[in-house]
Amino acid sequence: MARAPSPLTPRKKPLQARSSRTVEAIFDASIQVLIDGGIERVTTTRVAERAGVSVGSLYQYFPNKQSLLAALLERYLLGVVEAVEQACSGCKGCSSDTMAVGVVDAFF
Repeated sequence: MARAPSPLTPRKKPLQARSSRTVEAIFDASIQVLIDGGIERVTTTRVAERAGVSVGSLYQYFPNKQSLLAALLERYLLGVVEAVEQACSGCKGCSSDTMAVGVVDAFF
């Protein structure tokens, strides 16, 4: 029996450079809409308009606002993880105080 996709799962991942640029534009626009009006003002229509894409293009990748926001959060957290891992690698052999400062700086 096939499981229904989670409502937070993106519909598809961009495979071509143009598709990747579209998804990046959607993510950037999402952040701008969030900054301008908070979570209450985020709609797929506003995000698509700000990104310069049709709502249909947005829906090719994200089935709803929750899916878009979940993907945006995942993208952000993966960036934080990468930055913290790099800080830890760069602080190998350092004192715990130095490593703590490096990790905190990387996190923020």
